[in-house]
Formats: sequence, C-alpha cells, structure tokens
Amino acid sequence: MLSASEWRKNQENMITFVLLDGDGLEVTGLSNTFDLFISKAGGAFAAGAGVKAEIGLGWYSYISTTGEADTSGPIAIVTGAGGTIQQNLEYVIDDRVISAVEFTYTVTSTAGNIPLSGVTVDIYADALMTNIVWTGITDVLGVARDFYDNLPRLMPGSYFFFRAKSGYTFDNPDEEEVS
Repeated sequence: MLSASEWRKNQENMITFVLLDGDGLEVTGLSNTFDLFISKAGGAFAAGAGVKAEIGLGWYSYISTTGEADTSGPIAIVTGAGGTIQQNLEYVIDDRVISAVEFTYTVTSTAGNIPLSGVTVDIYADALMTNIVWTGITDVLGVARDFYDNLPRLMPGSYFFFRAKSGYTFDNPDEEEVS
C-alpha cells in the first residue's frame, strides 16, 4: 500500500496542503495563483505544469502531470504565494534510492518449467533471512510483483529469495545477484 508520501510512477498524482501566513493562519482566496515548483530526483526546480486549485479554508491542491512523475526517486515541491510562508513538501516515486533497479524474478515448476502463480516471495538482504527488503506474490506468468503490480526495486548486490506456496516444496533460499 502506498503511504501518503508516495507517488505512482507515470500517473497523475494529487497532493493537498495548507498555505499559512506569518501568524500561522490559513490563507484563503488564492484560487490557482499560488506558485509551485518541482524537483525530480535531485534535479533543478521547474515550475509545476499540472492543475492548481483552491479547496477551501486555506487548503489547496495540485494534480501533477504524468511527466512530473516519470522519474524514480524523491520529488521535492516548493509552494507558496505572496503573504504566505513557503511550504516544502517531499514525495517518493518507487524508491528514495535512485540507483535501485527493477528486478524480474520468475518462479516456475520443476516439472515442465511451468510458471507458478500465487507463490509468496520474500526477498532478504542476508542469508540468515533476518533483514527482509521486499515481499510479493507471483502473477499468472510466475513473476513476483507487489500489491500494486510492481516488480521489486533493489540495490545491486546479492539477495536471498524465499518462496512459499501450499502444496509445493522449494529449495530455499534462492540466492540471486541483482545488477
């Protein structure tokens, strides 16, 4: 499940926020005239190209463009207007670590190499399986995906995959090198 600070990649994403004056009171009546700038994965700030709106009672919203959500990593947002205190917001697409890579992990049967769906896959950073870094379930093609149908995003290195499905026995853990 996405937390409130995560954005979906290549999709429009909505944020809501309050604009305050120097006394800490909500500022109303700005409509869509407030400023909003976005930095993707540590890049330079650029004016937001999405839809700005006033919700009411000092609350405002912004709907990003898909292009503003096309890069994995942190999304920094600066917003404000004359008479308001600058608001600094941060969101994350996929992973805070921009060097993480998508990794396709497929589970097949030993008899006939047929893809197995419904296999729980837990990925650990250590052979003792004490540091879990990802969990998901295989789809109809046997590919491990998370709750939102995403592949695991991992830093390059060795990982240990633990597989489980009722009625099946796996040789766990399966060590894989992610590069």
